[in-house]
Amino acid sequence: MNAHGTYPKGTTLVLVGTKRGLFLLSSPDRKTWEVNNTALRGNRIFFATLDQRQGSQRIFAADNGDFFGTFLRYSDDFGQTWQDPEQGIQFSPESGEKLINIWTIEPGRPDEPGTVYAGIDPASLWVSTDGGQHWSINTGLANHPTRSQWNPGAGGLCLHTIVADPSNSDRMWVGISAVGCMRSDDGGQSWVFANKNTRADFQPDKYPEFGQCIHRFIQHPSQPDVLYQQNHCGIYKSLNAGDDWIDIQHELPSDFGFPIALDVHNPDTVFVIVENESRNNVNDQFTVYRTSNGGESWRSMTEGLPSGHGVRLGVLRHGMCSDTLDPCGVYVGTNTGQVFASRDRGETWNLIADFLPSVYSVQAFVIE
Repeated sequence: MNAHGTYPKGTTLVLVGTKRGLFLLSSPDRKTWEVNNTALRGNRIFFATLDQRQGSQRIFAADNGDFFGTFLRYSDDFGQTWQDPEQGIQFSPESGEKLINIWTIEPGRPDEPGTVYAGIDPASLWVSTDGGQHWSINTGLANHPTRSQWNPGAGGLCLHTIVADPSNSDRMWVGISAVGCMRSDDGGQSWVFANKNTRADFQPDKYPEFGQCIHRFIQHPSQPDVLYQQNHCGIYKSLNAGDDWIDIQHELPSDFGFPIALDVHNPDTVFVIVENESRNNVNDQFTVYRTSNGGESWRSMTEGLPSGHGVRLGVLRHGMCSDTLDPCGVYVGTNTGQVFASRDRGETWNLIADFLPSVYSVQAFVIE
């Protein structure tokens, strides 16, 4: 079906970015779901998000074309039509840099409604202060003194995670593969590494200042110094804004995985998926793991998820998210085109979409 022009207040809307376009999954009750196309078809949509801060519903999407270029696009009618910024993400000719992929787009803090951030490959942070119409590069990160020593991960030198601290307008974090976590305490003018005690098993020095392959991280909503991250080499928690990290892998069967999400109503409840070296489920059971005590222990959540000798599902770094309802919903998109949803904090799961292209990202929202 084609995308709607509007959705009723209270609708749960899941934006699904795939290898061949953006899809919208909607539900009035999280029990029955409708799958809709948007006008973005054919290209790789690495990420899409919904910005409702100014009383509107503006979708931003990272439209990474195979042949015709990479674009940040936005829609004010739930994907029926799309527009380009007046001044998009584009390096100056003298920089010698070229836009490869847009990896993430994040609306800014609630008290800065016009601010939107984007992370790209080659690793750089871009910002708009007028709702996405004009974009400029963050020069503090672009001119970091170690930048010439940064090396890409398997997916490129990508800035894939942006967390703007809602409790402190001067503080934010970014995640770069394979550089690690970086933090600014002065509004983006300067950046420090925040990787202490996170491993880089693939390097001679397993605990370098930078060079870790961070896959994804999130901030605790009520304790802003608490962060959780899923890494190429472990799962970690920080109690001090990233100054150092604590390994919380414990009984999980692998230290490798990509996505991580939490329950905003019970923020010591965190969800992860770990994988084997082939980048799919560790055994014959596709599993989401949940901790309810901030990473002290983990529990397998499998009811309704597939199992069997032929089950080989992978989930990318933006392929899992949670909503803001209580009990929270959790959503997982796979690289084989399935989307699974739980409306009870991971206790039970249902397949809500199938036969989609390979899923890059899922982002859930409640229409205001």
